[in-house]
Amino acid sequence: GARVIDGTGKFVMPGIVDTHSHTAVEGSVNEISLPNSGMVRIADVLTNQDISAYRQLAGGTTTALVLHGSANAIGGQSQIVKWKWGRPVAEWIVKDAPRTIKFALGENPKSSNFRPPEGQPRQYPATRMGVEEVIRRSFIDARDYRASWDEYDAKRKRGEAAIPPRRDLLMETMNDILNGKIDVHAHCYRADEILMLMRVADEMGFKVRELQHVLEGYKVAPEILAHGATAGTFIDWW
Repeated sequence: GARVIDGTGKFVMPGIVDTHSHTAVEGSVNEISLPNSGMVRIADVLTNQDISAYRQLAGGTTTALVLHGSANAIGGQSQIVKWKWGRPVAEWIVKDAPRTIKFALGENPKSSNFRPPEGQPRQYPATRMGVEEVIRRSFIDARDYRASWDEYDAKRKRGEAAIPPRRDLLMETMNDILNGKIDVHAHCYRADEILMLMRVADEMGFKVRELQHVLEGYKVAPEILAHGATAGTFIDWW
């Protein structure tokens, strides 16, 4: 009773999984108001009207990690989807997929190739040193945030009157990274910035799940292996 397909002159392959996509993001893919915009989510701005989803299916791509842009040292939370042209976006989202977030290093978050209009301030950070400090400071702030909640919970257990700290979605996101609940995917090019991120990760106590683009990763392959990161690069030039 099985359907028989004549495969003469054809080939069979699994669906292509795109580990770095910006398809189906409604409007701009970057939230550039802050150097750390980890509180925003790509899942909230997906659209089923992007014709690129149809074209990707036609080309054999079935699944994608849809990422925030790279204008921030720490960008928004990403979303893993199955392309389903003609179906509601709610059906695209892979419900049990890992939670991920986009980091970016080097030229993009320090705005090397972008300048604001005359008279407007340049976005911070403006150097690779600044990118490193944004990432480190974000995790230090997250630790302080967690400590304030731990203190509040301890007071409640002792029966003391206590005012809960103000809820901060960004700090909760950073703590989920520290607790291994959100995987870090980092846009990177140069060997020095790759080493920087892995060292900061070791210092702060989190892991880099995947280095995206990672053009000079071959120069520091042993260090990437020692950290436990993976690498996803271009199949061709885009």
